[in-house]
Amino acid sequence: MIDYHIHTNHSIDAEGNIDEYCTQGVKVGLDEICFTNHCELDPQRNDALIQFGNHQQAFTRKALLRMQNEIMEAKEKYKKHGLTVKFGLEVGYFEGIEPQLQKLLHGIELDFLLGSIHCLNSVCIDSSKECTTYFTKYTVHELLDNYYSAIKELVESHMFDSIGHLDVYKKYGLAFYGDAIKKAPRDVLTGVFRLIKENNIAFEINTAGFRLLDEFYPARSIIQHARNHGITRITIGSDAHKVADLGVGLQEGIEYAKSFGFDAVYAFEKRRPIRVKI
Repeated sequence: MIDYHIHTNHSIDAEGNIDEYCTQGVKVGLDEICFTNHCELDPQRNDALIQFGNHQQAFTRKALLRMQNEIMEAKEKYKKHGLTVKFGLEVGYFEGIEPQLQKLLHGIELDFLLGSIHCLNSVCIDSSKECTTYFTKYTVHELLDNYYSAIKELVESHMFDSIGHLDVYKKYGLAFYGDAIKKAPRDVLTGVFRLIKENNIAFEINTAGFRLLDEFYPARSIIQHARNHGITRITIGSDAHKVADLGVGLQEGIEYAKSFGFDAVYAFEKRRPIRVKI
């Protein structure tokens, strides 16, 4: 079993250090974990930060190298315990991030790069404190159009290996908009999945939705649409922000994927996809 979406306390909204996650990974019987701490670079926001201990600092290449070294040390340490440790990042995509991200990642030994939409117009729709600022300005149809336009840009950037929590807007949007949030336009989804297939990248089955909403990201209607358009590459992750959530829901997520005909998930090694049969 693998978990490809994990946040340590290097992410300012998470808790638990690398050793604690690795120890938990061994305890719960995971074969492989990939740390994907937040990388938020939007200059219009104030969250381009990385954390070491209780100290927050700017998310610079020097700081990223320091985190890389910590993860590489854990990789060697836990190899003897049968746990493979990989180094990834979850990047909050926004229009125009590409040059800044390329410069930041130059010479970094990443295994995996997960691209996610957390913000629209620099407002975090994945935050209980900010989401209504955005929701009150846009109808549900405008929200969905704006979100999936951003997803298309993310895919067309050619920078990412997988797309994180594809319908994360329902996390808080469901309470605000009601069931209308579940009805993403089919023509919009068709365009998104055509691009995903053409660019041969994955999308993620994220079990945080299972914990929070009793429904995975993405929902059944979306994942079925993906299958109907020939998508075969998926990753899977718990989106853990605390140690106790590591690996939670992965088995259910695997069964969920199998119910749509997926027979593998993907791991990555130095950005190279590796098919893992399920």
